[in-house]
Amino acid sequence: MSTETSTATPVERDSEFVRADPRELIVGANVRLDPRLDKGFIASVRERGVLQAITAYRDDEQRLIVLYGQRRTVAAVEVGLPTVPVMVVARPDEVDRLGDQVIENDRRAALTVGERVTAFEQMAAFGLSAAQIAKRTGNQGKDDVATALTVAKSPLAKGAAQRYDFLDLQQAAVVAEFADDKDAVTRLIGAAKAGQGFGHLAQRLRDDRAEQQAKADKTAELAAAGLAIVDQPEHADPKVRELYRLVDADEQKLDEANHRECPGHAAFVKRDWYRVEITDEAPEPEDDDHEDEEDAEGESGGRTREVFGWTPKFVCTDYTAHGHQERFRATGTSGQPKVAEMTDQERETKRAERRDVIQSNKDWGSATTVRREWLATFLTRKTLPKGAAVFLAAGLARPDMDLARAYDLAYGLLKLDGKRPSWQYGQDAFTVLVGKATEARAQVLALALVVAAFEFPLKERNSWRGADANTVRYLRFLQTCGYELAAIERRACGEPAPVADQDTSDPDSQD
Repeated sequence: MSTETSTATPVERDSEFVRADPRELIVGANVRLDPRLDKGFIASVRERGVLQAITAYRDDEQRLIVLYGQRRTVAAVEVGLPTVPVMVVARPDEVDRLGDQVIENDRRAALTVGERVTAFEQMAAFGLSAAQIAKRTGNQGKDDVATALTVAKSPLAKGAAQRYDFLDLQQAAVVAEFADDKDAVTRLIGAAKAGQGFGHLAQRLRDDRAEQQAKADKTAELAAAGLAIVDQPEHADPKVRELYRLVDADEQKLDEANHRECPGHAAFVKRDWYRVEITDEAPEPEDDDHEDEEDAEGESGGRTREVFGWTPKFVCTDYTAHGHQERFRATGTSGQPKVAEMTDQERETKRAERRDVIQSNKDWGSATTVRREWLATFLTRKTLPKGAAVFLAAGLARPDMDLARAYDLAYGLLKLDGKRPSWQYGQDAFTVLVGKATEARAQVLALALVVAAFEFPLKERNSWRGADANTVRYLRFLQTCGYELAAIERRACGEPAPVADQDTSDPDSQD
């Protein structure tokens, strides 16, 4: 067996540099069949001209025949440039022309995200705004430039973008968002590297951060009011009890008002339902879980509404020492074993089950946010995706399909303002929109109504637990359309829960 070693040397060609009218250049045979000019490329040529010289040769009639630079030539003609730079080389043979054109197109390496971020950062240092940078770089959107500048301001995110070529610009921006949380950054980079679950993880982290901030704000508010703050007690704590479980020596129920003077008076915060008064300054809160609930009348006569969030729970830190008694003293036995009677394994099993439910509820809430953001973009398309017509027809054939209750959600997904459908007037905003749409776009709008009807029942945080065949079919349809199901959504479809998604925090500190 013999090995041949190439002795070929690069071809050296005599060349000359000229400026020529692009309309006089002849675009010769090219391996690129379509120049595929995009708006950004044309805009850059219009703004900055042709930056890289076009390569051409002279034919027998001394005309300039373009070898490399088809797109630059066509764009220069389109925007009306008077001249372009041209490097004139010797005429190649046909085999070399074809091979060189393939190499010239294939061997280009695009800038990495890190390189792009650094370039924009340097341009911004000269006082250019994001819009000015976008204009000068042609095919960059202003929002993308602004995102890159945000990444540049975070040394951690900028370094990650330079180190990990699998991070795209939006992912690098999320890393910048969580730059103060090394554990979150590690998880985000891992998800980006794996190529799945990044958006869902980012939303869970945002929700968790917002929740902890709300908890800290409520805790600080109580502390500022002079209340002693304690951690949420275990249900079987021998000393600490919530006031609703206590009575005084005269068998009177204890509450925040009549317990204030007790030396053991304290509070912790917990996520729970509570009522707020609806005022002009504090408008009626959105509450998907209690949409059909009637408003109640508050103490001052105003309307109140039940909302879910961090609220104070009052306790006595040493109820027996301060003369209090259990309000719910056992008078018999029940079929359920008491916590104290359980084995360690039984207690841990119960705690693990509760942790799973708590974390899964949170995951479902985060996934719902991501899913609806994806739907809002998905429903801007002009035609139905493959398989959607069958899904649409089958959805409309469901006897329990309730489009009326899904109108508000559909309007939100379509970002549509105006009148909702009603018997009181002839035209609503959706009807007007359909009237202006093409036939293909109108089908997408019909899909939006059906999707909203499937989506509406999934607003409950524990919807993952009772997912039925319709929900499974709906989620799997979205998956075929390009939506990446979160782990909790896959679980709702019958897949086992991944261990990595389980939270190991104390369930007694959660809702």
